Amino acid sequence: MTQIAIDGPASSGKSSVGVRVAASFGYGFLDTGLLYRAVTRAALDGGVLGATGALLEGTGTISAGDAEKLVQLAHLADVDLESGSATIVVDGRPFEASELEGGDVERAVAAIAAIPEVRAALRSVQRETAMRGGVVLAGRDIGTVVYPEALHKFFLDASAETRALRRAIQRGFAEGSEEHQEALRSLIARDREDRGRAVAPLRAADDALLIVTDSLTLDDVVDQIVQRVRSSSHVA
Repeated sequence: MTQIAIDGPASSGKSSVGVRVAASFGYGFLDTGLLYRAVTRAALDGGVLGATGALLEGTGTISAGDAEKLVQLAHLADVDLESGSATIVVDGRPFEASELEGGDVERAVAAIAAIPEVRAALRSVQRETAMRGGVVLAGRDIGTVVYPEALHKFFLDASAETRALRRAIQRGFAEGSEEHQEALRSLIARDREDRGRAVAPLRAADDALLIVTDSLTLDDVVDQIVQRVRSSSHVA
């Protein structure tokens, strides 16, 4: 069974698209960003970041001791792909996606995801999941680093302005609201971090199909991917 890799920046629609694409083929779906968020949530709940609380204000850095604890947590992460979706487990604790959307997670996850040893540990989890086949993986480096062998690779992109508006509306905030503006500032900062990091920077794989989604609907994007996969493989 095949693997489908969908990469792109934050709030580019990877998860929404990935869920529908997976359903079209009866595949499992893994939003790999949830692995990093689950490790972050577990660290926050366990007091691992207690010594670097300034990180949550956007001013602190992760100490060597805390980084070591984060790596240990990452090695305890796993994915359960039952029922066509995915449950993230860290140190035996399953996490619902709704638990991973808090502002404290949002502020800390980028710094945690930038730790090379954390990325290496979670990359192994993602790769093992991909090797099972019959799965759609969405992330930022699936087609370039995690599983470059994937037969079908896609890169979704859109302007930060478009993505911020989508995020604000999804969360029930009005266009032009402070929450909308904060979403835009957050995405611009996250893009800078993701594209500029030394380890596995965000970029499209050379053989990925680039889909710019600013003027496309969710259905448009899903249809493009499904048709492309069906036309280039034996997937029914």
